[in-house]
Amino acid sequence: MHDALHEASDPVATAPPPGPADVPAAVRAAIAAAVALPGASAEVLELTGALPARCSLTRAEAPRPVSASGRVALHLFGRDGAERCDGWAWVRVRVSAPSLVTTRAIMEGAALEGAVAAVEREVVAGRPPVTTLPEGAVADRALAAGVPLDEAHFRIGARPGQAVAVVLRAGALAVEQRGQAIACRRGRACALLPTGRRVEGTWHDGRIQLESP
Repeated sequence: MHDALHEASDPVATAPPPGPADVPAAVRAAIAAAVALPGASAEVLELTGALPARCSLTRAEAPRPVSASGRVALHLFGRDGAERCDGWAWVRVRVSAPSLVTTRAIMEGAALEGAVAAVEREVVAGRPPVTTLPEGAVADRALAAGVPLDEAHFRIGARPGQAVAVVLRAGALAVEQRGQAIACRRGRACALLPTGRRVEGTWHDGRIQLESP
């Protein structure tokens, strides 16, 4: 492993960069520890860069979380006898995670529950996978079978403009009133009350649930 690391940074070396089977365990461990997506895994495909000559690798560290496939900067640490030494390398990784995919064609406005399944897929930068389906999720557009879900494909609860029940809970007390559904940030449900107040909460059991602060 020590030789492979040094050949990767030697400008006169003709050997290719270490592939998956030649990557040191410390590098693989650092990438695994940096994976930021729940349930995701990362495969190291290639390592480019190395420690200085005579510096033996002891550990590695990714300074930033790994959330998608691509190139990752890695800080390498080692020892040259009693002296500490370090260097930098680039690692090309492939990140995979469970992603919800439609199992059949879905009409706009139809509930997604029961129409999606988790499939292991590569995670591409800028397109985080949807790993869990929020309660009340409905298709925001018609979807064909086999489409990997992203947050632009669905909304939560009622369509903007529709009447909706809003429940305010304060301990054991619950007060319900009517409102009008309005556009909201992804994963949340919003309504406009008759008083003109805008409220935001979670969608549960066909209602917008608000918790008293």
